[in-house]
Amino acid sequence: MGTDKNQLVRGLKYEAAALPLLLISPVLITMGFKAIKHQNNYIWLIVGIVFAIAAIIIGFMGIKIILNALFNSK
Repeated sequence: MGTDKNQLVRGLKYEAAALPLLLISPVLITMGFKAIKHQNNYIWLIVGIVFAIAAIIIGFMGIKIILNALFNSK
């Protein structure tokens, strides 16, 4: 029961891709709510929500890949 290093690296790449999205999405959502108040513009809010959903999906996929790499019994 060894660790599949290729899958582990792949999972860590997914987590590295999710990290910037996790940091950017709250900023964009905040900008979106301020833009709605001042200019009635919804584009930043929509982009922020899409980034947040993408970060959650990519993060869970990365965790699943990492767990499969660690605990996969072949």
